[in-house]
Amino acid sequence: MGLITFMGALAMTILYFQDQLVGKYFTAAPGAILGKTYANSMLAVLNARKSIRDQQQAQALPLEIPTLPSIR
Repeated sequence: MGLITFMGALAMTILYFQDQLVGKYFTAAPGAILGKTYANSMLAVLNARKSIRDQQQAQALPLEIPTLPSIR
């Protein structure tokens, strides 16, 4: 997803710095897509972190806490 975001930002930058005024109007198309790609990239990163965290918790050894003997 980072590649798609980069290409959208690059297209927007190239269109903005065109010599003609029309190029500045064409920045609306990549600009509209750019917000969606940022949100999609963020969700992909958060989902990847969740699966990594679940794998680490599954591999961790269970911690046994000793109990106190009952007093009679």
